[in-house]
Amino acid sequence: MNQNNTIGLLLGAVLGGVATYYAIKHKDDIIDKINDLEDNLSFDHHELIGSAKEKLDQLTNTLQATIQRYTHSDEGSTDKADEVAAIMEELNRLRDEVQALKA
Repeated sequence: MNQNNTIGLLLGAVLGGVATYYAIKHKDDIIDKINDLEDNLSFDHHELIGSAKEKLDQLTNTLQATIQRYTHSDEGSTDKADEVAAIMEELNRLRDEVQALKA
């Protein structure tokens, strides 16, 4: 049992030493790759909000067209009108939130 612990300790020390040597030897390459990843992952806040606004506008237009088709069908009832009004209020609220984020 004591030999297994010693072998495990030596193996861990060797692997740690090899990993440290590799990290020190290739430090510049590792730093360059990390910087490249940071550059690729940096997002422009305004671009993201603009994209979200465009997607929301597309969704709003699609929903409004669907709602208009739905409300102008022959099966009109007050329950449907209430559902449509609730959906429109939610869409307007979402549009206002996107505008507030953009400001």
